[in-house]
Amino acid sequence: MDQIDNYKIVEKIGEGGMGEVYKGVDVMLEREVAIKLLRPELSSREDIVNRFRSEAVALGRLNHSNIAVVYNFGKLPAGQFYMALEFVHGDTLDTVIKRSGSLPWQKAVKYALGILEGLDHAHGFNIVHRDIKPANIVVTNHDTVKILDFGIARILETARLTRVGHLVGTLEYVSPEQIQGKDTDAKSDIYSVGVVLYEMLTGHIPFEKETEYDLIKSQIEEKPKAPHTLCGNIPPKLEKLVLKALEKNPDKRFASAREFCDALIAVSNECADSARAAPARLPSNKLWGFCREYPGPVFLLALLAFGLIYFLWMQLGAADFAKPPDVATVSASQPPAALAPLAGNDSAAGGTPDQDSNKKPDAGERLPPPPIVPIQPVGESPLDGARLPAPARIGAVSAAEDNKARVKPPAPAKPKKERRIADDDPGIGRAADNFFN
Repeated sequence: MDQIDNYKIVEKIGEGGMGEVYKGVDVMLEREVAIKLLRPELSSREDIVNRFRSEAVALGRLNHSNIAVVYNFGKLPAGQFYMALEFVHGDTLDTVIKRSGSLPWQKAVKYALGILEGLDHAHGFNIVHRDIKPANIVVTNHDTVKILDFGIARILETARLTRVGHLVGTLEYVSPEQIQGKDTDAKSDIYSVGVVLYEMLTGHIPFEKETEYDLIKSQIEEKPKAPHTLCGNIPPKLEKLVLKALEKNPDKRFASAREFCDALIAVSNECADSARAAPARLPSNKLWGFCREYPGPVFLLALLAFGLIYFLWMQLGAADFAKPPDVATVSASQPPAALAPLAGNDSAAGGTPDQDSNKKPDAGERLPPPPIVPIQPVGESPLDGARLPAPARIGAVSAAEDNKARVKPPAPAKPKKERRIADDDPGIGRAADNFFN
């Protein structure tokens, strides 16, 4: 097949429950398109064709930046019906999640907001997607999202078709009421968006089971695990919004896509403000998630660790801290010069001052306290009164210097009285005779 009406076929890009999907080019407008071709066996059923046409007409009214636009609806000469849509460049969200695992919560919220904005626009026209999943969402080259396959689930529902191993809609993402065959509305899409957001934040879907029976049972009865147990860097308030969207009872979910969208915007802004105010990094994801999940045991462990540290401090540190200092002893091999005996030149000590200063004290001998140097009062002249001792010096003082400071200056000599001798003193002659003789 080379061409369908005005669309030149470039290549086949996929195949689904409704039919085949081709990439084409509008030869008149020179723009790329995606062409969904209804399977021949479906084109022969009038109810399917009517549903296909009504969905194409409804989708043609949608004009939103987060929804792939429907360009045309037509029928081939062979009787097959087709739908031409906007061709979106980018990767499916499913591919993005598989490539990177969990996404940063800021980016996950950004993508979820785009999905909800598109759904809110469609819900305003009473159009419910019914098959929201990462494979039906494209992340464009401009880092925005586009929703694909609006109305396809309703067409398949009308035909009561099933794909191999799956029900109509993707079982991992459909709402509990949809699994049970109840009437679905916009809240079913909200549940599916909650599942997609959960997967973007954690890298896992809420329920991972081996069989469809277990998966159906989990979707209807079980509560999903808290997202922070799988990825610890999720803000708690954001987690509450995700779990609210995943409520089993539709009345407990958000009333509309707009309400869900507004709640995400508020929490995102609040978390961003908190991050700017307190830029300190949290502990590792697993440790932080464990602390949030089990606060009681973590508190007891912290209390026990504090008690153990306090006990060790009391036993080891406090005892040494309170112990009085030991009296200093001097080793016999190397006595400090500053503490040498200051005996001076006292004759009772025996020996010269130099000998006394070099005397080595016995090991363990208690030494006398160092001498106290008097302080000269302010205003007095150091020349008044007795001579001041040598100033105290920090460090060692030799015994010779100390003895020198202790020696008193010699008393001034008293003048001798001159004796005048009279010239007629008879003793002068005798003294002179004796001196010259």
